[in-house]
Amino acid sequence: MQFRLYCSVLLFCLLMASSCGESVFTAKVEKIAEPEKTVVLVAEKIVTDHLFSEYFAVFDTLLISSCPNSPEFIFYVSDIKNNRLIGSFMRRGLGPREYLGLTPIKRIEHKGDDITALTYEPNKRQLFEWNITKSIEIGGDSILRLGCYKNPNEFGFTYSGMYRLGKKYLGYTPGCSFDVDTKPLLPTYWILDGSEITPAYGISVVKDVITNEKSVVSDNFFFSSAWSLSPDNSKVVDAMNWLQQINIIDLDKNNVFSYRVEDSPGEGIFRTKMEHAAYQYHDVVCDDNSIYGLYFGEPIATYEESMGCYWLHEFDWNGKFKTKYHLTVPILRIWLDSFSGILYGYCAEDDAIYKLNIDC
Repeated sequence: MQFRLYCSVLLFCLLMASSCGESVFTAKVEKIAEPEKTVVLVAEKIVTDHLFSEYFAVFDTLLISSCPNSPEFIFYVSDIKNNRLIGSFMRRGLGPREYLGLTPIKRIEHKGDDITALTYEPNKRQLFEWNITKSIEIGGDSILRLGCYKNPNEFGFTYSGMYRLGKKYLGYTPGCSFDVDTKPLLPTYWILDGSEITPAYGISVVKDVITNEKSVVSDNFFFSSAWSLSPDNSKVVDAMNWLQQINIIDLDKNNVFSYRVEDSPGEGIFRTKMEHAAYQYHDVVCDDNSIYGLYFGEPIATYEESMGCYWLHEFDWNGKFKTKYHLTVPILRIWLDSFSGILYGYCAEDDAIYKLNIDC
């Protein structure tokens, strides 16, 4: 009886802490208000015959698609202005110039007059710089091997994407729990030194992993997030899948600032069966002034029916909820073109790229 009473009091304290702003498992949470008005976002369909997957990137008129399940090439480059396939790159296979898998592109950068992107080969633990401009010019792969970066744990989890931080790199590994004899892994952002094969240190927005065998959602995914790096390389935005919360990590000071929308569920939901828990942020991109989070907001059981999200939330880097957009088509993935500043979205319903005209 006393043990049951203790458990009830503990659960009550957890729920109260998460509802009052003092977060038990993440950084201290500041409550933020939703905008009073909703803006309907005009979506303009781009006519192209060369879209291969939801993992896409756009730079000016170039559409770069990663096709992880393709039996031939992993990356395809198209000209969306002229609806023309330019080339296929990085052949899949076991040969010395072939790849078992490469991570999708997170950012496109300039290197002199060329544009480049990073991609990570998880099977060989190798990080590559892909010169997109030269690849198009020669009609073949132009790859620079940057180093062999081993996983920060012994369980084989790889980095879901890589960013360049000057002479260092930023990678992310998801969290995971195992059995009672194994220390749970926290979802962590790792700083990798440019000359080392192991991470220098890691930053996590999560203090502890929650285990809940009764939840219909695997506890391995409670704190999973979409994430993006600010253009000046100083901050990471972490948009949570199961909390209506964004976390902003200051990489220079190793600080985490968390912002949760008022009246949204707190961390107490992870102690429930989560049968009707809402799936929150699915993807996130950013520029110098704004953060754009692709938002679902309904139970995950309905996600397959909609095939995407009908909402886009805009925040500033101080956590203010600036604008709430309603999308006229369901969007599965978003990309912000650093060249034009245009926001794009992929719609699985009609297998198409849309230009999301925020300024209209």
